[in-house]
Amino acid sequence: MVAAAAINRYPEGNPQPPENMGKTAALAIWACLLLAAGGCTTTPRVGLEIAPAPAPLIRPFSGFWEAVLALDFDQAEALVASGPERDYLVAVRMVADGRVDAAQDALSRLIARHDREASPRARALLQSVVKETTSIPDNAFASRVDRSFAEALHEAKAREQRHYPEAPVSLPFERNASTTPMVAASVNGVPTMMGIDTGAGLTVIGSELANAVGAWRLGARIGARDAHGEGVHVELAVVDLQIGGIRLVRHPVMVIDSARLRFRVTGLDVAKFDGVLGWNALSSLRVVIDNASQTVQFGPSSAAAGRGNLFWVGEPYVRAQASNGFPLTLFLDTGASRSAIATPLAAGAGLRDGVTREAMVMAAGSSRKMAITVHRDGALHVGGARIKFDELQTIAPRELGYAVRDGILGADALLAGRVTIDFGAREFSVVTAR
Repeated sequence: MVAAAAINRYPEGNPQPPENMGKTAALAIWACLLLAAGGCTTTPRVGLEIAPAPAPLIRPFSGFWEAVLALDFDQAEALVASGPERDYLVAVRMVADGRVDAAQDALSRLIARHDREASPRARALLQSVVKETTSIPDNAFASRVDRSFAEALHEAKAREQRHYPEAPVSLPFERNASTTPMVAASVNGVPTMMGIDTGAGLTVIGSELANAVGAWRLGARIGARDAHGEGVHVELAVVDLQIGGIRLVRHPVMVIDSARLRFRVTGLDVAKFDGVLGWNALSSLRVVIDNASQTVQFGPSSAAAGRGNLFWVGEPYVRAQASNGFPLTLFLDTGASRSAIATPLAAGAGLRDGVTREAMVMAAGSSRKMAITVHRDGALHVGGARIKFDELQTIAPRELGYAVRDGILGADALLAGRVTIDFGAREFSVVTAR
């Protein structure tokens, strides 16, 4: 293994937990339930080849918290300097391994220790983990509104039923300007088109569709932010969702103003969704996107076979490498049009000579001119393939309290070959078209 160039993500060494993390973490947790689509209005182009990944570089970290927030558990273990740090690492590894109930107990105990560094991050992670467990610790939420929303979601999930046909179902898909694949579905028996959005923590439907189908609203509401950071109100509801022969009965969804699911440029709609299938639907499915046949196959998720390259820590992540072997852990967000790398990591990942320009960037409900930096012909090794992008963007790193994203693996990574997303098997794979 070769050492990578030093990366100065945090000028003062280890990242410090924000002082207001306890007040704002819950808002951030529920914000991740929303469609987070965005990207340039030009259509991405990618090339695909099956090629071995280069020898991995050793990624340097200045301390434990920088390593663990990058979800590099092995290096974090080597940098542990205190008992609370070790306890936090054990808990976050439990989450990544799918042992969320045990992780919840460990995180709750760590919050009670009132450690200045570990406890705020444990609370931020716990507020995400409770979406996947069957109980809510007393110290998970400081806000009664946030706790009430979590309780309503728990009750709805407990009543959900899932029915699968004997064989996987295959449906044609289409893409609009957002690049996110869309498939035919029905909501309370009403036909509609739904995007496939791994970045949405819950399935999302627009208010117009919710009203038309008589979605059963549960009276739980919360504030969140869209992809441009603007405030938006969402409401929890349940619907009967059918995808081919797969039936999700009393499936929890977020209802959002339909205008937030339209992508506009200079006042014109260039893409729209009636809704998107979120992680609470997709995480139990094996999803195979075949670009040659323009179909998506849905079936029950496979059983996990050890640790794969796809895992969940508050949101889905995929292990990847840059062309030079630099290791990356990317947020899997198929609702985002383009993949991107965090700007502080660009040099370490071998991305140089980037061009900064103004571009129209679409997000739910609006579009804005923003300065973006693009690198021509960037490539990522992920899922057994080398994906070459016509443009690989760099973006500011996003900190969630329990993770700092290395970047995003977006819908452009799904444009070529045969792509499999199977959380149960911990698998994100890409093969050439058959």
